[in-house]
Amino acid sequence: MSGHLLPHALLDLALARASARLETLACTSLRRNPASILGRRHAHHQTVVQESTTSYVPHNSEDDRSLYARSRTALATGTVFSRSQEGPLSELEKRILELKEVNAPEGEELLEPLYSESELISVYEDLLATPARAQTQDIAVNDPEALAKQDAETLHTLVHDLYQHEDPAIVPSDARSQYTAVLTKLNEIVTALEAASPSSSRSPPAMVSVLTDEQWVSLTRVCVREEDGPAAESVIALMKRLRTPIPEDVLNTTLSLYATKGDIANTERFIRTLAGPKPSERQRDLHVKAHLRSIAPHTFPTAALTVLHDYETHGIPAPQRSYTRVIATLLRNRTAMAEAQAWDLFAHMRYVAHPTPDAYLYAKMIDACAPRVLEPQPARALDLWTEMTMDKGIPPTAAAYNAVIHACVRSGQKMYVNEAFRIAKEMLDGHRDAYGNPAFPPDRRTFCALLEGAKRVGDLAKVRWILAEIISVQRQAARGDVENPVVVDEQIMLHVFHAYASYRPPFKRSATVVVNESKQAPDAAAVEDTTASPTDEAQDSSSPPDAASPPPPPVAPKTPQFTSLLPQTSAEVLGEAHTLFYRILQEVAPAALETPVIFPEPLASSNMPEAFAHVALGQRLLNAYLSIHYAHAPFEECARLYSVLFKQLAVEKNGYTYVDALERAAKAPRGFERKMALRFAREVWEEWRPVEEAWRAGRSAVHGVNARMVERAYAAMIKVLSLNGQTRDALEVVRAFVELYPPHAVKHAPPRPALRSTETALHAPRPLVRVFSPAEVPDDAVPPLLSFPELEALHHRLVVAGDRQGIKYVKWVTASYEGALRRRRAAAVRAEPVRGRKAVVAKD
Repeated sequence: MSGHLLPHALLDLALARASARLETLACTSLRRNPASILGRRHAHHQTVVQESTTSYVPHNSEDDRSLYARSRTALATGTVFSRSQEGPLSELEKRILELKEVNAPEGEELLEPLYSESELISVYEDLLATPARAQTQDIAVNDPEALAKQDAETLHTLVHDLYQHEDPAIVPSDARSQYTAVLTKLNEIVTALEAASPSSSRSPPAMVSVLTDEQWVSLTRVCVREEDGPAAESVIALMKRLRTPIPEDVLNTTLSLYATKGDIANTERFIRTLAGPKPSERQRDLHVKAHLRSIAPHTFPTAALTVLHDYETHGIPAPQRSYTRVIATLLRNRTAMAEAQAWDLFAHMRYVAHPTPDAYLYAKMIDACAPRVLEPQPARALDLWTEMTMDKGIPPTAAAYNAVIHACVRSGQKMYVNEAFRIAKEMLDGHRDAYGNPAFPPDRRTFCALLEGAKRVGDLAKVRWILAEIISVQRQAARGDVENPVVVDEQIMLHVFHAYASYRPPFKRSATVVVNESKQAPDAAAVEDTTASPTDEAQDSSSPPDAASPPPPPVAPKTPQFTSLLPQTSAEVLGEAHTLFYRILQEVAPAALETPVIFPEPLASSNMPEAFAHVALGQRLLNAYLSIHYAHAPFEECARLYSVLFKQLAVEKNGYTYVDALERAAKAPRGFERKMALRFAREVWEEWRPVEEAWRAGRSAVHGVNARMVERAYAAMIKVLSLNGQTRDALEVVRAFVELYPPHAVKHAPPRPALRSTETALHAPRPLVRVFSPAEVPDDAVPPLLSFPELEALHHRLVVAGDRQGIKYVKWVTASYEGALRRRRAAAVRAEPVRGRKAVVAKD
């Protein structure tokens, strides 16, 4: 810029404004605080020049007549600005550089802050309270109770106004009688107006306004609240006769009545006759909702999907809320095909209709990465989480945090479980207000997800810590310090008991060495030695393989205390589990402790607080408590508890109860326990057969019974019989299974809906973008079958016994089921889609 002149007018204006600003600040600072106001003004510079000690030597050269030099001289002498416009711009640059090189005086003290801590907190409170107040106002407007009260007052006013020349008391006070009377009177008024209006004009003008738009909408809402569709449509008919513009709220309110009931016929008739050729977004959403409400639970929503794609074909795609409805319905179906279709629809929606999902749909799809049918997808969940929060900039919600935590822990991999705990810490610490309160406090689902992750990796320390935190918060809530706390319920204790069952104590019998066994009495280590798992006992060479006497039961502590040290033996694991369950029974079912059935001896008091009053004694909780004994207790104690636990607490057994018991019997080591397991398994098998028969007949199905559970039950029983040398009985069980579930039943693949077709299409009668191909979707409708791993123990015993016929039969059974399964897989990939009916969509 050297050699060029700055515009004179611009430089004059800048200097004039700077001078005026400096004079104002100087006067204000002298009035307020002459010593500190200059520092406050320039606080962001960290240093301030309090006294100007730098003086400029005037240039004696005649050529140095720049505006800046003369202005500086004028300011120094207190005169007005010079009007000379001469001087090079390079001199101005030099002066500015000299000003930048001026250093602050040494030893200057730190500037005091402009705002105090209390002032900052008040500012933050105002900023946070503004959206909260707005949200409160929105809730007040959309409150259903307040809206119903307002509609009742409007209806009462209409009755009073329309019947003011008569006695309003003749109209009953119930809502149906009142809106019927209002409609009758309005019909009379409209008839009179029609008789008085000229009929010669082709487009007659609108008649007088009888009611306001708000009154028409309130009257419609009252009719819909009473589920009177014809009355709501009569309101619309009156507005048409009056040639009054019909508010969209009136149409949507009436249509929502049919959609909520799942009345497809009236919904499509209403859209075709009243909504026009292009229904609004709300009306299209209600159309999809009607089809979803019309189907039974756990049914594939073929018709709703057809409606979505038909709207896309006509160039008016349904709103994102409709896609979310269908995706949620598909995920609730709990089948592999439905979950795959949900992912395909999500990708298709982003391609043809709504590229950016909202926070609710993101949370729904992240939670879908932790399915019960398909394999967990923690990597995809983290990708969606990053896309939502980082790429799209959508603020996270509590539901999204819980969804990504749940998806990570469901994988069961330690890497993703640790990532879930990291995200939980971010959820708690990343969003706090001025007082340090978290914006997303952990709720019940958060704690359940973290407990599930800890139990899947066998981290009992974290499980105990989380349980202690929940109990601590619950006790604070009892004192009134916390609102809406998370209480210990059946789901939480279910995860806690599973964690004790999956925990492996560090003490192992195989790692001990007995020194001078004949002379020394058993010490504490020998007592703890009896608590080793059955598998360890079977591997111990010191005990005879065919011992006739049962091993001594584990010795649990008389007064178990929950300390920071984890249980070191199986006896200590059982002691903590007994204490927890004993405290639950004390608070929930104290009558069960009056007789020494579940606990032969009452336990001493422990340091556990009273916090289990909300725990329900259900089937899942009792099965989880039994699983601890299956993992850590001898078989005799497991069999005794199985026979008395459900009977004493009056709880029915489910499919998991029988299968877990049979599988525990199949793991019994040789010797006394194996013989006891045979008797126990025969008793459990007799209880299982009626349950299986009820499932096959389609009668009231027992929870937990499906094709895979049937396979597990038969495989466990065959193994128990085989290990005890009962090969004939085991073969009879195999023949009974083949007779009930023949191999040829596995060949036939289920029909595939038309929307799962793999044909290429350039329009949208089905998803154009897919996440799962037909070959990647598992078949969860395969009937029960037996493969070689289930019959391996029987095959080995038959080989030892030299039973050639039995060996051939076992080979035929396994080969038949494997061949039928291969043909079923090939048929499923090549299956032709079944064409369904086409839904009615308004056309142009």
